[in-house]
Amino acid sequence: MNTNLGVIAEGVSLSYNSRLVLGDVSLQLRKGAIVTLLGPNGCGKTTLLKIINGLLRPDSGKVYVDGNDVSRMGQTDMARLIGHVPQTQRSSFPFTALDIVLTGRMPHISALSQPGPRDLEKARQAMDMVGASHLSSRPYTQISGGERQLVMIARALAQEPSFLLLDEPTSYLDFKNQYQVLKMVSQIARDQKVTVVMTLHDPNHALMFSDEVVLLRKLAEKGCKDEQECKVKSNRNCQNVVAAGSPAEVMTPENIFEAYGIEVEFINVRKRLILLPL
Repeated sequence: MNTNLGVIAEGVSLSYNSRLVLGDVSLQLRKGAIVTLLGPNGCGKTTLLKIINGLLRPDSGKVYVDGNDVSRMGQTDMARLIGHVPQTQRSSFPFTALDIVLTGRMPHISALSQPGPRDLEKARQAMDMVGASHLSSRPYTQISGGERQLVMIARALAQEPSFLLLDEPTSYLDFKNQYQVLKMVSQIARDQKVTVVMTLHDPNHALMFSDEVVLLRKLAEKGCKDEQECKVKSNRNCQNVVAAGSPAEVMTPENIFEAYGIEVEFINVRKRLILLPL
């Protein structure tokens, strides 16, 4: 196994309620890259992200992160290696935003101990990185959805992870802030040397901010019920991955049609490719 490849998935499959959601997913995601998982609703983007993070166990297959078998890692070791920002965040307690970010330091604090000055410094640095320092004393329950997103990204960064997993980081954000958050994530990835794996809905965002793209498609509703049936039938429709590689290689009109079922064309605007549906 080549440990220079930050995330390796080998034949990962998972079924929900007798329906195959992920089928025979094999990927090699380069360490240090910004990788986007792209595809329509229900294609398994969030599920794959949870498997990489050890939150779900696949029915078959293996995932390695930085050479570590995820299925054999404890929660503390996982939290030191991977920071994860889910799509939705809920809190019914009026903790301050800084308190929320400080919980990201828990993997570095021994049992029964309290956060120390270094932990507080790391939490403040993380908030500064995402431009959320002004929210430090605000109750988390009283800030906007977009501001909560920034706080949760800061919380993940406070863990000092080598890998950052972001599930729809542009959720709840307006047009301007979608661009600013993705630009910020890109800058953090470069400056902090963090490998980023994120899910996005907008193919144009993937074109703009990704080093690598994994294009997924939704498996047929009446397809095979599990991996074994797929192997017996040799069914190509039981495989999610349409293509993986650089954005230019992956996001062709043919591949986009296979993933989304719509025809598109690319236009060049100021040396930047923009994807438009026909």
